Amino acid sequence: MKIAILGAGAMGLIFASVLSEKNQVFLIDHRKEKITRLNKEGIEVKENNDESKTSKIPCYKYDEDMPRPDIIFVFIKAIKNLEALRNISRLISEDTILVSLQNGYGNDKDLEEFQDKNQVVIGSTTHGATQLSYGKIFHAGSGMTYLGQNDFNYESVKIVKKVLEESGFDLEVSHDIDRLVIEKLFINIGINAITALLDRENACIYKDDYAREMSKNLVYEACEIFNLEGFDFDKEKTFEKVLMTAEKTGKNTSSMRADLLKGNETEIDKINKVIVDKARKQNRKSPYNEAISLLIKAKEEELWKRKCLY
Repeated sequence: MKIAILGAGAMGLIFASVLSEKNQVFLIDHRKEKITRLNKEGIEVKENNDESKTSKIPCYKYDEDMPRPDIIFVFIKAIKNLEALRNISRLISEDTILVSLQNGYGNDKDLEEFQDKNQVVIGSTTHGATQLSYGKIFHAGSGMTYLGQNDFNYESVKIVKKVLEESGFDLEVSHDIDRLVIEKLFINIGINAITALLDRENACIYKDDYAREMSKNLVYEACEIFNLEGFDFDKEKTFEKVLMTAEKTGKNTSSMRADLLKGNETEIDKINKVIVDKARKQNRKSPYNEAISLLIKAKEEELWKRKCLY
């Protein structure tokens, strides 16, 4: 199976490394320096038990000639979906399966701009990974990967499921895509922005009393807003899942913290800001998620100004 991994960040490299054992895999990215380093030195994945593995996988820039894949796994930041998919649209045939295991909410609509919904698979994964440097990844925690099946994408899910399971991923198929994506959103809401602002690893969410209380407030508020739309999320059980994930990936640097450390734009608009927007449509307030969204935006602007000075 020919598989393209769009985005050579931490999660993209983890999946590329594992999938390459059974498939013809290549990476697509936009950073020339990273592409050069990956093609020269490969991917080194360090596990929690200090074992490490190196894989040599070709990496291409968007505008280079490359094979036409059977499956494209989208692992870029969700806020860049439309731009990145537009850049590689020539690779997407009517048979290409697009898969998103990204953070955030609304990624299905982005992918459906470029492919029929029969060929779109939305899911989530609880693997934790941190990019130490270009091509060097710390795999903080293995986990379950979920694929969402609906009335349209049965055959596509069947193919992706087979590919992932043959490569050794623990997998479950969910018949409720919306709930699947929202539950992953709640985990991101309860971890990412807090760890980014505190500049600490995920473990702070369950170890620090104040961080844990803030996480609880964000998650409870998010559950309440979604329940206004007819869902029935249990706030306490949802928060327990957040704490379990934070503990399992305790040594991990969240993607939002990593973005701020690099001075990059974060995915806050696809995570906590989703709750703010939904609350406004319901004529409700979401003070916790609104406050943390504004703080992340302020931090982004501060870092951008620093970049401009240099």
